[in-house]
Amino acid sequence: MQIPVMNPISTVYAPNVHLFAFHVWDILASTSNPPANSPQQALPPTSNPPAHSPQTALPPTSNPPIDPEHLWYKCNEILQEKLRVPAEFNDRNLYKNQTSQPKGRRVNLIVKAEVNNRESLPFDKEIQHHNQQISLAGFAQMLRIGDSYALGFNIRVPEKTNGTKTPDVDLSIFQDLNPDNCLLRDSVNSYFGQTLLLTAWLSPDQKQEAEEDSQYLKSLAQQCLKNFISGQDLPEFYREGELFGSPILEYGNPSYPNAGDHILIWFFSSATTGEIWDSRYSDFLDLFLYRNKTIQAYQESRAYYYQIRQEYEKITEDINETFRYLQRDTAPQRQLKGTGLKPEELEYLERKTIEMPPRAVNYAGLLMDLEMRQNTIAVNAKNYQDKLNQISLDIKARKKYNDRDCDLKFLELFSQETCPQFQEQIKADLGYFRHSTGLLDKAMEAIRGVVAIEEAYRDAKLEVTIQAVGFGLGVAGVVASGAPYLIKQDAPDRKFYLPLLTSVEIHPFVLVLLISLGAGGAVWLMFMFGVKFKNLLGKIKKQLPPFR
Repeated sequence: MQIPVMNPISTVYAPNVHLFAFHVWDILASTSNPPANSPQQALPPTSNPPAHSPQTALPPTSNPPIDPEHLWYKCNEILQEKLRVPAEFNDRNLYKNQTSQPKGRRVNLIVKAEVNNRESLPFDKEIQHHNQQISLAGFAQMLRIGDSYALGFNIRVPEKTNGTKTPDVDLSIFQDLNPDNCLLRDSVNSYFGQTLLLTAWLSPDQKQEAEEDSQYLKSLAQQCLKNFISGQDLPEFYREGELFGSPILEYGNPSYPNAGDHILIWFFSSATTGEIWDSRYSDFLDLFLYRNKTIQAYQESRAYYYQIRQEYEKITEDINETFRYLQRDTAPQRQLKGTGLKPEELEYLERKTIEMPPRAVNYAGLLMDLEMRQNTIAVNAKNYQDKLNQISLDIKARKKYNDRDCDLKFLELFSQETCPQFQEQIKADLGYFRHSTGLLDKAMEAIRGVVAIEEAYRDAKLEVTIQAVGFGLGVAGVVASGAPYLIKQDAPDRKFYLPLLTSVEIHPFVLVLLISLGAGGAVWLMFMFGVKFKNLLGKIKKQLPPFR
């Protein structure tokens, strides 16, 4: 069979694809309840207070699934349906049941006895690529790290087959390593997200090209991406640098976690790079877990920001509407004049005193959830940096590597710059929205005060009325008792007539009743006039300048 001649510049040696995906093991231990809605696109970190512009109002989308077994089901789908290999996770080779899983913070869930005493599930297959027979190999590793499941998945063209160095392959091989985009985030859909790492060895010609053209590696990485991802937009280029002495490029801005996949393309240019990478594979699983949990927490914080902002605007509008309602017909002026509030106004205010406390509790809960995401970011950022420090110390302890090989600045940027930006953003959000809690409390106190004053006013008015009526009735009773002494007791045939109506005769009992009621009414009127006059004097006194 004739092997086609390929351009050495457009080929790579031993390409690898590593998938690091992370999912929920225990939702209660991982975080509090996730937000009901997630933002379509996260906001970039900024030190400025959150704006109220329409551009920051982010429409919601659905959350990823929470099924703890989701990750190995998805891995089996990739193996059997996409790659067409017979390997799978099952009840024999994987500790699926949480109660039967080994104890510990970091546990390999593979049953070694079922996979030839390995720590991963191996697989291999043969493919035809450009009329070239190519052997593929790979493995799948399932772990539980703390409160999360972690999947380490690899598919590659081996460096050697049966002791013989494998030939360089065209960049289009990446299409076969990711059939139907099965390794992308939208397909895997793990709760805590994922990181894809593409590696390949540079040939001497490619090294020479990179030295002569500063943009060559970026162009080569772009070609790798175009072949790896089919039919979709490519993730945004983020930055490039060097790791363990070899160039590495990163795609996907962590400030916009929903904007695309997080992909690293690492071109090995030194044997030292491959050696260190092989020995630190498990450490990178931990690193990417902490990174993705940090980004997930920030993404959830943007969803909570969106909810809090909506609630903040509703609360502010509700408070303003309440006071506009009271002022619509100069109710305060009427109250100052002693006329008080209308029954429907008092009922409206009483209803608000019932509605506002639950809203205040809900609002405080949202702020607490946002603060918890800030704490999650802080914890995982520290874990990330601690893991980097451990890797650095371990590499330096071997004393066989130079400073360039031990340089981890490319990875440190996330914990030293990106994570503090996340925390500052949430801090700004909390500082901006927390004052509305006091605003709501003051509004409730003001409304309760108005209601209390009105109720006290009505109680006092009722008490005065009762006193006046009682006093009037008392006087009427006294007059009625003394009426026989006021009316001359003449002969029984003495008759009484209405004044000016001498033709109308009045019975003595009716006359006594009228006299008592008239006396009582007169006393009631005098009492009420006295109360009004006293109130008027009090108001006049308040308006007069103080006597000196």
